Amino acid sequence: QSHHMLFALTDMSCCMMRMLSIHLSQHCLHSFGNIHQHLDLIAGLPYENLESFKKSFNDVYRLRPQQFQLGFLKVLKGSKMHEKAGEYGIVYHTRPMYEVLSTNWLTYDEVIHLKGIEEMVEVYYNSCQFRCTMLALEAEFDTPFAMYEALAEYYEENGLNGLKHSRMGRFDILHDFILSYVKKEHAPKYEDDLLMDLYLREKSKSRPSWAADLSGYKSEIQEFFRKEAEEKRYLKDYEGYSWKQILNMTHVEVDSKGKWTLFDYKRRDPLTKDAKTYRILERKEEERA
Repeated sequence: QSHHMLFALTDMSCCMMRMLSIHLSQHCLHSFGNIHQHLDLIAGLPYENLESFKKSFNDVYRLRPQQFQLGFLKVLKGSKMHEKAGEYGIVYHTRPMYEVLSTNWLTYDEVIHLKGIEEMVEVYYNSCQFRCTMLALEAEFDTPFAMYEALAEYYEENGLNGLKHSRMGRFDILHDFILSYVKKEHAPKYEDDLLMDLYLREKSKSRPSWAADLSGYKSEIQEFFRKEAEEKRYLKDYEGYSWKQILNMTHVEVDSKGKWTLFDYKRRDPLTKDAKTYRILERKEEERA
C-alpha cells in the first residue's frame, strides 16, 4: 500500500528554513519506501523573477519527489493577491483559471517560457516513465532547470508542441534530443537507459528503430527461459506456465555491453509501478538490479 503527501512551495530562496525542514522530511519519508511525495512550486509570486524561480526549481527538483508540479499564481476575486494586483503589476486571466500572465518581476514571454518547461516536466518527470534516462542526462547540463529548458526549446524549434505524441514517440523525441547534445560515443549508454525506461513500465509490442536488434540472441534467450521454467531461479511467481508463456509475459534486454536484464511484470514497485528487474551476469548468477 502506498500513501500520498503533498507540499506546496513558493520561493525557495526566501524559505531556507522551510527547505531544510522539507529536506529532513523527505529523508525520513524516503526511508518508508511507500509514501508518494508530491511537491508543488508556484510561479508568478510577487518579488520573484526568472532567476530566482530557476533557483527554486533546482532546489525542489533535487529533493526528488515522485511528482513535481509546476503551478502558476491564481488571482481570485476577494483574495489578498487580487487587492494587490495593481501594486504588484499583476496581469492575469479574468476567466478561469485566473492564472498570472505577467508581473513587475516576470514578463509575459517569461511566463510562456515557463509554460513550456512545465509541459516537459509533466511528460519527462511526472510520468515516471523516463527516470533512468533523465537522471543520467542531468550530467550533460549545469542544472536540472537548464535540462528542461533545453528540452522545451527543442520541442519549439522542431514544431513538436501542440501535437499528440504516442508513448513511443516521446521516447523517439528524447532519443533525438539526447543525440543532439551528447558525443556520439556516449549514445549507446543513453540508448541503454532509454530501453530500461521503456521496458520497466511494460513489455512493449514494438521496438524503437534505434534499438539494437536482439535476433542474434534469440536461441540463447529461449534457452534461458527453458531453464528458468524448470528451475525458477528468478521468476518465482510463474509456476504452471510453459517457457514460451513466461517468455511472452516477461522481457530480457541485452544492453550495449552485452549485459542481460530480466523484467518481471508480475512484481512491481508499489510507488512507480516499475517491473522488478534482475541483472543476469553470467546467465547463471543473479544480481538484483
